[in-house]
Formats: sequence, C-alpha cells, structure tokens
Amino acid sequence: MTSLITNTSAAVALQTLRSVNSKLQDTQTRVSTGLRVEKASDNSAYWSIATTMRSDRAAVAAVSDALGLAAAEVDTAYEAMEQTGTVLSQIKAKLAAATENGVDKAKIQDEIAQLVQQTITIANSASFNGVNWLNTDIHDLYEADPKDRSASLVSSFVRNAAGTVKVDMMSLDQIMTSLYNKEGGGILDGDPRSPLTIGGMRGENYVTTDITNDYLADHILSGFAARISNSLPLHITSGQSIPDAMLFSSTDKITFDITLDGDNPSQGLSAPLNPGEPVGVTVNQALVISQLGKASISNATEMSKVLNAAFAGAGIGTDVLATPFWHYPIGAPAYPDPVEYFITTTEQSGLNGSQVQLTNFSSTLNAGTLENANAYGGLGSTMTLDFTPFKIYRDVSLDFTFGVNGEATETQTIDRATINSILGTTDGWINTADDMVTVLKALITRPNTIIEANGSQVLVRSDPLDDRLNGGKTKIGFTNMIVNIEPLPMSGLKAVDVEKNPGMVSAYLASVESMLGRVIDGAATLGSLKNHIEIQTEFANNLFDDISSGIGRLVDADMEEESSRLTALQTQQQLAVQSLSIANSAPGAVLKLFQ
Repeated sequence: MTSLITNTSAAVALQTLRSVNSKLQDTQTRVSTGLRVEKASDNSAYWSIATTMRSDRAAVAAVSDALGLAAAEVDTAYEAMEQTGTVLSQIKAKLAAATENGVDKAKIQDEIAQLVQQTITIANSASFNGVNWLNTDIHDLYEADPKDRSASLVSSFVRNAAGTVKVDMMSLDQIMTSLYNKEGGGILDGDPRSPLTIGGMRGENYVTTDITNDYLADHILSGFAARISNSLPLHITSGQSIPDAMLFSSTDKITFDITLDGDNPSQGLSAPLNPGEPVGVTVNQALVISQLGKASISNATEMSKVLNAAFAGAGIGTDVLATPFWHYPIGAPAYPDPVEYFITTTEQSGLNGSQVQLTNFSSTLNAGTLENANAYGGLGSTMTLDFTPFKIYRDVSLDFTFGVNGEATETQTIDRATINSILGTTDGWINTADDMVTVLKALITRPNTIIEANGSQVLVRSDPLDDRLNGGKTKIGFTNMIVNIEPLPMSGLKAVDVEKNPGMVSAYLASVESMLGRVIDGAATLGSLKNHIEIQTEFANNLFDDISSGIGRLVDADMEEESSRLTALQTQQQLAVQSLSIANSAPGAVLKLFQ
C-alpha cells in the first residue's frame, strides 16, 4: 500500500541503510586498526586477556634488555678472570725457576712484582657499568651471608597460575670471583680461614712461615723404649789402645744382670709395682771369637754384636737389643768407628713397664767397671697441645680421628655449629685452653681419657693403667685430619718475595697453585653463568614472540575476511541508498495524480 502520510518502504530502506552503514563503519575500523577487539565493548574477556599480556610482553622485553646488560657484565668479569689465570701461570713458572740453584732471584722477583701489579690492574679494570666483581669491598668476606655478598642478575619474568607476577633473579657469589677485597680475603689476598694447628691438635710445624705447603695431617705421640748408653772406653785402661781395648784371654769374662720392663714408680701407678725380672748375662772369649773371629772387641759395632749374642744365650734375645750409635752423619768426610752403643728394651717380654737396668757388673779385664745403670722409657699416652686461639669459619669443617694404642678409634667433626653449641657462642672462636678442653671433652668419648688445661697448654692422656703393658709402644694422637677447604694460600700474592725470602719459594709456589685453582673455578662459574644468560636471553626473545602471537590470535582482525566483508558492505550500502531513493520516489508519483 502506498501512503502519503507514512512512507513505510522508505523507513525500511533507511533502517537497512543505517544497519549497513554501522557494519561498514565497524569493518572499516577493523581494517584501519588491524584489530578485531580494540576496546572492552568489542569482547570484554579477550580485551582483558590481551591487555594483561601486552603488559607482560613489555616486562619480558625489559627482562631481555636486563639480560643483555648482565651478559656484558659477566663477559667483562670472565675475560678478566681468564687473563688473571694466564698471569698466575706466568708467576708460577717464575717461582719454579727460582727453585734452581744459582739463579738471580732479584731479577726473578722484579719480573714477579710486575706480574703481580698486572693482576691488580686487571682486577681494577674489570668493571662494566660501575659493576666490578673482581675488586670488591665486602665486609668480612668469608663470614658474610652468601646472599649479602652475592651479585643479583635478572633472570626471567614469571606469572604463575594464581596471577601473581615476579621477576626471578640469578645470583653470583662474589667469593668465587673476588681477586682483591678491601678488607682482605680475596683469592689473591690470602685466605684467613685456616684453623692452623687447630689449637695444637695438628703439629706445630704446620705453620712455620707466612705461607706454607706443609699441610701436616697427623699428630701422634709415641712412647719411647728405655735404653742405656755406654761407651767402649769405659773398659779401657789409660795405657790401652782401641784395637786391643778388650782383649779376652781364655779365662776372661764380663758378667752382669739385666732387668727388663719393671714399672716406673714415678708413673703414678698404684702398688704393687712390677719390679721386672733379672737375667744374668756372660761375655767370654769363646763368645767373642764365635762372633768376631778374634778375641778382642775394638769398637761399638763389634761390642753390640757380641752383646746381642750374649742376650740370646741368656734367653732374652728378643727382649733386649744392643745397637751402635754413630756420632757423625752418614757420609761425613772423616767417619770414625763408633765408640758408643745402646742397650734397649724391645718390649717383647710381655712384662709391665718399660725399663732396662744393669746391675752387679763384673769383669776380669783390666778395663775398669761398668757402673750400674737404670733407664725407664716413656709412655706415649700423654700428649701436650700447645694451644693457640683459632676460629672455625662458617663454611669450614674439620674431621679428625682420635685413638690410643691402636684400639678402636673415633672420628669427630668440628664445624661452626658444633663449636657454638658446645661453648654457647655464635662466632666459632676457641679462645682459651679451657675452651679447647671443653670442646675435646664434649667430642672424645673414649673411657679413661683425661683432658685438662695447664696454662696455655692442653694435656690429653689416657689412664696409665690402660697402657702400662705397651710401654714405649704406646701411641696417642689425632690422625686423619681433613679440613674441607685446604690447601689454602696462607698469604697474599703481594707478599711473594723470593729475593728476601728464598727459603719460602716452595711455599710461594704452593700458594700460587692454590690461587690458580680458585681462579679457574671462578672462571668456570662465570662461564656457566654466561651460558645461563644466553639461554635465558634466547628464551625471553622467543617468549616475547609467543606472547605477541597469542595476543594476535585473540584480538587481531582477519584482513582477508574483513576486506571481503568491506566490499560486500559497500555494495549493500549502494543498494540500500538506491532502495531508499526508490522508496522516497513512490509518494511523489501519487501526488502528481492530483496536479
């Protein structure tokens, strides 16, 4: 129906045109922006996700930049550590040359000093963006908490399932790279962490100079067997000569009693004491000829041989021994015949104690008399520790074994926690001999072990009743000492001076070798960190691309589809305009009928 009041067709055509124009505008916007979801009203869920991921993408890009900075810092430190290792190898070679006799140590020291200065220059120069891990200023380097002395580097950006975000960090403990530290303790400064003699548990010759390679592991005190010293001239009259000193006729003889292994009254044993068992010994012409092929004894070697035969004849050949004593070192230009010999218990008799006693000496030779003599050996069950204060650092642990007389031993560990727990402290220091006694009493569980302080010394001993049968064979001591951080450079590289201290060349060499090992370890740590950064950088770049791709899938427009839609909508627009024109012309045609 055609109406002059309401043009229904035109209204429909106009509505169609408006709809087409609206769709066309949306499509043109998607084409111009490239986005299917540009604002929350387009798709609130996708818009929210895309907006969050764009923020994350920006954070990942920042992490990637930070990784680039970290890579530059690590590269700088790594190259410096490698160069330091090369210089230390050169110093090591110079020290090896200095061990040769006749070399000019002054010239070698000049070369070493130049190389040492080069390490200082390398450490000072190993800086990037104000960051230097080789020349540090860390208070109490070895006592500092690792997190306080560590450099932090950005590693990655993480959003977990709960929506919480964080930036992960990777750390570098600068104890691995610090060549020189302002307060000391750097790799080339010398290491303060050695417990040295461990309060006397380790032998005193552990430290003889500022730098040493004498890492003595054991400190064992052995008893000593009783022995009596005699000189051949006791049996010579003033008119006799050495070759005929002791010329035996067929009726000549020497007799005496020897008592072995009686208890020492001064040892502190309760009565009754074992007096030992005396045995008679005889030396005559027949015995001398059987041993020497002649009737005279000319020196201590011959005397010892004859006495040993006499001891065997008396049935104590395994219990006592005569031994010649040489007055001069072997190889001396004028090496005289020995004139002194020892009579020593071998402690094989099974008797208590450690004693040699000569009594009732008689001789038909015109050679004077052998005075009665008595000697006690020393039990090794008392050890004196010359205590010096020492500290157990945070990362140091010491293992040791304690035992007496080869019996079952016990192994203990000393570390910071152990010391602090026993002494009720926090700093790991053992400051006095009394503190050392407290620690050893807490650790050593062997029954009848006596540990006590004596001024600046610590006495460690077993009850004499436990080891009286062992005599001089008794042993007490600390063995298998292992300090987890040794060997250590006991002094710094700057202290090396082969000209002033030529006797310390070997010790310097050991220290430099230890330093070189640490520099290699530090370079290896940096190399591993460098590889980690490269992996993380590649991951960050890939992650950035993946996030971008994911955002695109959510909000990007399909340009091919939108282009086709745009063409279609433009056609629809044209048709709608034409329809509207036609619809508007119909009422005009009706009006003409009334003209």
